[in-house]
Amino acid sequence: MRFWFFVMVLVMGSVLGQQNPAQPAQPSSRPQTQASLCALLYDAGRSEAALTACERAVKEAPSAENLYLLARVQSELNRFTAAIENLRRSITLNSSFIQSYVALAQVYLRQYLLSENRDAAKNLLDQALNVLREAERVNAKYAPIYATRGTILAYQNRLDQAVESINRSLTIKDEPVVRALLADIYIRQGKWDEALKNYDDAVKAAPKNSSLRVKYGSLLLLRGNVDLAIEHLDQAVVLAPGNAEAWLRRGDAYYEKKDWQQAGVSYQQTVALSPVRFPDAYIGLGQVLIELKDFQKARFNFTKAVALESDNPVYRFWLCRANELLGDKAGAKAQCEQALKLRPDFREAQEVLNRLK
Repeated sequence: MRFWFFVMVLVMGSVLGQQNPAQPAQPSSRPQTQASLCALLYDAGRSEAALTACERAVKEAPSAENLYLLARVQSELNRFTAAIENLRRSITLNSSFIQSYVALAQVYLRQYLLSENRDAAKNLLDQALNVLREAERVNAKYAPIYATRGTILAYQNRLDQAVESINRSLTIKDEPVVRALLADIYIRQGKWDEALKNYDDAVKAAPKNSSLRVKYGSLLLLRGNVDLAIEHLDQAVVLAPGNAEAWLRRGDAYYEKKDWQQAGVSYQQTVALSPVRFPDAYIGLGQVLIELKDFQKARFNFTKAVALESDNPVYRFWLCRANELLGDKAGAKAQCEQALKLRPDFREAQEVLNRLK
């Protein structure tokens, strides 16, 4: 199937990586100008631009709130040592400012996720859990504590405990993104019905959240509900026409429906918006072109995918197929042999080689 990779996308919990349950940064009322600018730029995703304003806000008024906001910006810029120091200062200044505890735990989690050797960095997750225990003693009714804890427990593969923690967060405050996080963990447990229900609830609660629709549509497609998947993915691209991933998943759904025109349009839009991030869009577009008997253009797109990810055996296989269809036996043989080196049990690649003998 065209969407075999959805399993990896969903089971690894893409929402886990995006989920950020701490409350939005609120600037200190003193000084209003720099703190407000800092918060405005941060919320707009302009962390580099926000940094100077945040530093000025802290210099003029080193409050717990301003230190918290500066640390959040520093964390986004991967300046972890400075972020941790400022969050600790924030907690020292105001031990009841619960956002700083959760943000500190998230810094440790972010450090872990960006570590080259996660096994060696596992202690960062333990440090994060320790901070959350401190937070719970300060305010046991603050929902992001439990959403963040559930995220960390999921990365530790303690899935039952993660579900318990996230459900506690939802009991306090039902947030659609947190409910989607719960759905992702259910996917990892193989509890598909529970996952679908939670995604459905999340989308109903936040119908204008395109990211939730993309994830829900992808899961529906994985479970074989192509028409409903298309419904959500169509809406996702309406809500966020600049979201390349939404177009990619829409292409996958229309490919499964064998609507080559809509699939091709979606894949073309994906690569137009993000030429290097989604090499699978070139594969999808190439497969559509094979269905339309345009083997030359198909090979052109498969070549682009291989150039972006040369160690992917599936990409090598499709380039092999395009070469075979064009009568380029030497090119087909070279690519299928490479596919088999990367994946020795690749049956389809071996079948092509057998035909070329």
